[in-house]
Amino acid sequence: RLVAGVAHEINTPVGTSLTVASAFINKTNRFEADVASGNVRRSTLTEFIAASREAASQIMVNLGNAVELIQSFKQVAADRNVSDRRSFDLGQVTEQVVKGLRFGLRSQLTVNVECEPNLAMNSYPGPYGQVLTNLALNSAVHAFPDGARGSVQITARASGKDNVEVLFSDDGCGMSPEVRRQVFDPFFTTRRDQGSTGLGLHIVHNIVTNRLGGRINLETRPGAGTKIRIVVPREAPLEFAA
Repeated sequence: RLVAGVAHEINTPVGTSLTVASAFINKTNRFEADVASGNVRRSTLTEFIAASREAASQIMVNLGNAVELIQSFKQVAADRNVSDRRSFDLGQVTEQVVKGLRFGLRSQLTVNVECEPNLAMNSYPGPYGQVLTNLALNSAVHAFPDGARGSVQITARASGKDNVEVLFSDDGCGMSPEVRRQVFDPFFTTRRDQGSTGLGLHIVHNIVTNRLGGRINLETRPGAGTKIRIVVPREAPLEFAA
């Protein structure tokens, strides 16, 4: 399913780019013939310049979309570079990530953080930040559609001696049971028409269960918001970094 989804998603921007490039080549050939025959008027030149600019713009937009998709696919793979592993305080990293989120989300979402102090980790702060970012962006798009305002609560605390628990909750519109069952599947989205690829929560699931060596659980009901509970070890498993 993942491979089929990759092929389908990439085919759209690349196919559009090929179509535009083919039409541009034909237009260039006709313009070249006009030049060879000495039949180039100012209007012909102006039209060719405008067509060239439009073709280049369309190709840039579509190839840019393809590049963004490829970056998303790379995140799905959760590149396991052991050099990314380091000691850090979970509360400090969470606050740093949320500062950027507050700036990016502007006034749409209020993001509150409550972290137990001195949660020492030896893990991957970058992927952990990606998890929080994807969860917040997913809430902004799906839990509060059409720019609706709402709030997100992030709570971190110790869970036994060796683990930490991060609870991410929003007061948005929630999900139906059908959506809940598929929410971590690759390429599943209810907003493909608005540009969603359906990879955000799949990436979250991959990072939590593979890179961070933890587990993730999602609870939701229509109209009752969504709660996502993540439990990860303080010491990320080395076998996933090999």
